[in-house]
Amino acid sequence: MKHNEPEYWEKQLANSPIPKGEAGFSKDLMQKIKERVEMQERPTNRRWLKLAPLLAISAMLVIGFFQWERLESMVGPMSKPVIPMALEPIDAEKEFTLKVAYFHENTFMMHYGKAYTIRYPNIEVKVITMGDNGWNSYDDKDKILELLDKEKPDVVYLSPNMYGELAKEGRLYPLDPVMKQDSYDLNSMYSGVTETLRTAADGKLYGLSPDYEMNALYYNKDLFDKYGVQYPKSGMTWEETMQLAARFPVNGQGSDRVYGLLPSYYGDASQLAEQIARTMGLSMTNADGNQVTLRTDGWKKAWSLAADGYSQGYVYQPEPRANPQGNILMEDMYKRNPFITGKAAMAYSGYSLSRDLETAKSQYKMNSFNWDMVSEPVDSSRPNESASFALGPVYAVNAQSEHQRAAWEMIKLINSTEIIKKLNRSAGGGSLSVRLQSLKPEDGRNYAPFYSMKPSTVGAESGLHPRVLRKFKEAYSPLAVKQMKAVVEGRLKLDDALKQLQEDSQNALFSALLDSRN
Repeated sequence: MKHNEPEYWEKQLANSPIPKGEAGFSKDLMQKIKERVEMQERPTNRRWLKLAPLLAISAMLVIGFFQWERLESMVGPMSKPVIPMALEPIDAEKEFTLKVAYFHENTFMMHYGKAYTIRYPNIEVKVITMGDNGWNSYDDKDKILELLDKEKPDVVYLSPNMYGELAKEGRLYPLDPVMKQDSYDLNSMYSGVTETLRTAADGKLYGLSPDYEMNALYYNKDLFDKYGVQYPKSGMTWEETMQLAARFPVNGQGSDRVYGLLPSYYGDASQLAEQIARTMGLSMTNADGNQVTLRTDGWKKAWSLAADGYSQGYVYQPEPRANPQGNILMEDMYKRNPFITGKAAMAYSGYSLSRDLETAKSQYKMNSFNWDMVSEPVDSSRPNESASFALGPVYAVNAQSEHQRAAWEMIKLINSTEIIKKLNRSAGGGSLSVRLQSLKPEDGRNYAPFYSMKPSTVGAESGLHPRVLRKFKEAYSPLAVKQMKAVVEGRLKLDDALKQLQEDSQNALFSALLDSRN
């Protein structure tokens, strides 16, 4: 019989009387129980138990160190305040019409509208034409306000002056919040444009402009080398520029005739004098805008520099056209331009001249030459400021638009690198883009003068309302041309010419002020 059978234990219990003091167990059985218990027990280290909490904390710190960014990304949003969105995204399932106030329907659709509808097929673009004059003057303000109230366009095309007026009156949507929401990059744009837009609208942005105007000083390296004249450099004053132009001979005839400077293809000496004065920070009127200030040493110097250049022949003066009202072919215009034909050592002109030089060479097979650019002439006290800067048209969102997100997306597209590249290719690249620094031609030439200068902060006739200034300039221009022509031809002394111009211009200013009140 096996020992683990019940009968065996029964016989053992029956043959063994229960001893006292061992709880009914025999000494032999108690010994076996103690051996079994001692065999199952293991010694424990009490020190390990004391270190366990410290080790657990250390493990958490190690894990936290390596997982901090992940933990922060999960916990951070819960601890930060929720910032409401400036504009909700476009609903791709919702169909609607985006209205754009612009001066020409086909032009807008070709440049921007078609590209927009490809990107947003659920949105129809409708152009509301603004009349024949797309460059809105202050005289058109009532019509613009009527258009905003009646047609309710979502996107509006405005002149800089009109943009400033409407922004200050609360008619345009402020763009800063949505640009922050979209992380819109303004740093890749020419800062002079955005700064000018902010200045016009009390420090805020209510629109964007894809274009601007600014001049540079082009120079013909071949002519400078031929006559041993040192190349011009950025930062020259007008006086230094004119001295450089005067070093080229003016006694040549026919094809041998050269000029030191081409200031403007259609300009005259009075316009050059006005540009020199603007660079010097001079204004035609006083701060109150009620007195003409042409009889000053500064204006006399500006007129003297211009008159000497024309009278001595080193500044180019265009020959009168036989039919000034008729059309002229582009090729003929290029052939009449002394800088493009290699007959002028320097030209004071905008970005479009660089494209004209390439077109004349590639399309009309005209002779080419080595040329480059430096900054336009400056005032020595403000060598980084451009007096020729002019802001282009501004695109803005109507503050009352029901589709402000879609309107903002249109403005983003208009100012995008892709659209600007496309227009530069199709339109010959004549416009000066806010993205020129990143899109400039890779031809080794110095295009920095067009984006390294800042807009001038002085010299404008700030005391005059823009509408009054325009009327005054319309009357002033022929008066200035008449007096300057007499000085250049030697029929009138400079002091006498400025005296007469002061009197005539003062009458013109009074007339402009009176008309504005009526």
